[in-house]
Order: sequence, then C-alpha cells, then structure tokens
Amino acid sequence: MTATRCHGFIWRGIFALMLVGFIPNNSICQTGSTGPTTISVSTSASSISPSLDILLPRFLRAIYNTRTWVRDSLGRARTNNTTNDLGKVDQIYHHALAEANGDHTLALLAAAIATLEHRHIPLAIGIDLPLTFESRTDFNRRVATLPRRLFADRPNGDDRDKLQHFFASAWLTLALGSRKSADAIGWGIERGEQLLLSGEAQDLRDIRANRLGQRFAELLKHHPTALPSMMFNGWNRKAKRGRSKP
Repeated sequence: MTATRCHGFIWRGIFALMLVGFIPNNSICQTGSTGPTTISVSTSASSISPSLDILLPRFLRAIYNTRTWVRDSLGRARTNNTTNDLGKVDQIYHHALAEANGDHTLALLAAAIATLEHRHIPLAIGIDLPLTFESRTDFNRRVATLPRRLFADRPNGDDRDKLQHFFASAWLTLALGSRKSADAIGWGIERGEQLLLSGEAQDLRDIRANRLGQRFAELLKHHPTALPSMMFNGWNRKAKRGRSKP
C-alpha cells in the first residue's frame, strides 16, 4: 500500500469519528428486526433517511448505521446463546460488514467507532477532548449494550473498553497493510496516555486487545469469513491452560 493511500485511510477514520456524531437522530428511520446471526443491511433496525443517504459518502453511512444499530438493536438481537457476549461481538462485526458491503477495512472502522466506550479524553492540562458528539443519553444507551465479558482472566469483569482497541487495531493493520505499524501505534497511544492523560497508567490488557485485533486482521486476509470471537476464544483457551501472556 502506498503512503498516500495509507494516509487516506487514517484521515478517513479521523474524519468519520469527528463528523458522524453531528448527524441528527431524527434522520433515522425504523425498519424490520434483525435475524439470529447473519445481519443484512436490508434488515437493519436503524438506517439513515433517504434524503440524508444521498448526501453522505458510503463509508460514513456504514459507520453511522452500525453505531445506531449497536445503540438501538444490539441489546434485543438474538444469538445462539443470549448470555454469550462474544456472540454479540460477532454480531457487531457482522452488521458492520453488511453495512460496508463486504469491505473488511471499512467494517472494522465502523465497528471501532460503534464500540467507543469513552465519550471524551481527559487531558492532564485540564481540557476534555471529545471522541464522540453523541448526546449523553444516546452515548449511555449505546455503551450499555456493549458486551462486557471478553477475557477469561476477568470472567465477571467489564471489558467493554477493550472492543475499541480490538477493532481499531484490526482496522489499522488492514489499512496500513502492516501489523508492525499497527502495533507501534498501539504502544504509542498507551505511552501517550501515560504522559498526556489525567490519572492514566499503562494497561497491558489494552495491548492484548490490540494484538488480538492485529491477528484478526491478518486472519481475514486468508480467511475472510473469520469472526472476532475466534481470537478471544483462542486466548481464553490458552489462559485456562496457563499458557497465555497477560
């Protein structure tokens, strides 16, 4: 991938993150209900109105529709096991992939933005940097639906913040065409959080989620039907045998 194309992918992600939150909620129209596992755009519970659909680029439509579906429909979506949080992670990805018309890179970006668990970043200088312009009500509703139990080392914990790491790192890996570059960015972000953010310490579990996302992106290159739960289940099996890294 050329440097110009790499920069284009990165700026597209930043642009999407900043702009998608300004789309008004009354532009959403309700349609049918979702199916058990495979979710298509035509059965999306929430989508942009036809008038706004014409104006938005395809990648913004995919991102906005995915985020809205997570907020409005993920909690009601059926899985093979309704208590299986990893099944819900797969549903988020399935829906993003449907909205992206099979574009894995765009689907991962949409899933990353749809699973943002932080509304803003508290900088050490006393300024809050917004990550989403959703209303507080919409943000809280969306985050409340996110899967919590991802890793076996915290079976009763809350790992919702790890989803954004997983999907964003997977997106970077595909967008940049380099797992090494994505890993360097992940480490840089963790280091930057220690230096710039208020009350933040390095979290090795964030790095774990990053690297699982990178592996998932590499797996997609050879097995395009792969699912995120495969990566989490693989790590959890090793953890139960005492063979996983932190």
